[in-house]
Amino acid sequence: MISLNIIMEGDGAFEDWKDRKVHHIGNDAPPMRIAALPHGMKSGRTSVMIGIELPDKSVVMAEISLRLLLAAAAGFKAKYGDELDG
Repeated sequence: MISLNIIMEGDGAFEDWKDRKVHHIGNDAPPMRIAALPHGMKSGRTSVMIGIELPDKSVVMAEISLRLLLAAAAGFKAKYGDELDG
């Protein structure tokens, strides 16, 4: 399973990728997909699959544990507040 770096201050977070090919996903791109996979982990816990269609019609699919996704969301919420309020 892929790991997840949770970066609370995003400025410069992708600086080490500055010389790589970038696939720009514009506002007219198909929606990204995020799906829960019950029992997706070897432990039987839920995993989450994130899918992004690139301009050349190839796709990127990344699977992480729901636990990691929730940990990231909890950290962002603690630092920046609850964006679902109001």
